[in-house]
Amino acid sequence: MAIVGTVVACSQSPRVVQSTAQIKRAFWGLPQAAPGADVTSMVTCPGGYPCDVFANGPAYNDSRFDIAKRLTVIWTCQPQNFVLSEIATPSFKVRMACVGGAPVVPRRIDILEASWGGPSSTVDVTQQVRDICGDGPSRCQVPAMAYIFGMPDRLTKTLRIRYTCNGQTTPGRQATENSIADLRCEQPADLGY
Repeated sequence: MAIVGTVVACSQSPRVVQSTAQIKRAFWGLPQAAPGADVTSMVTCPGGYPCDVFANGPAYNDSRFDIAKRLTVIWTCQPQNFVLSEIATPSFKVRMACVGGAPVVPRRIDILEASWGGPSSTVDVTQQVRDICGDGPSRCQVPAMAYIFGMPDRLTKTLRIRYTCNGQTTPGRQATENSIADLRCEQPADLGY
């Protein structure tokens, strides 16, 4: 009696996505800095991406230290079609890199409406959020920062965003001032749950 066996080896290592990052916008300063906070032209990545962007006032022609200042960087990642962002306090850095692979089931995000404000007043910021997210990304991180959306209220402000994923309305997202609203379209079934 002869026994014949076959061994099959499978490599299930995840496919690495070659991504290209590109800066979209950068802001530095206090909440009331508004239009003067845009420092996009001052952010450079001479070594390419990934790239560290430091929250260091002198890099943005600002010699007055204030712990309340923030650096906000928004960038895109292709081919994933992500718009990512990060906020850093003085002396820290933003690591501008593309993380994660392409969505298992890519879905298009479209912004329906967005508002920004506090308990006593809110303003419509739909167009500003659309400008940040661009044309139908599969993920969009929107920084809730007063120097981007203005200061309609002296109290803590909230960014509220309603959006669709491939035309289906989502519950929406919100973010408190100095944080990020992370718009995503993944569903548990996409991940096998």
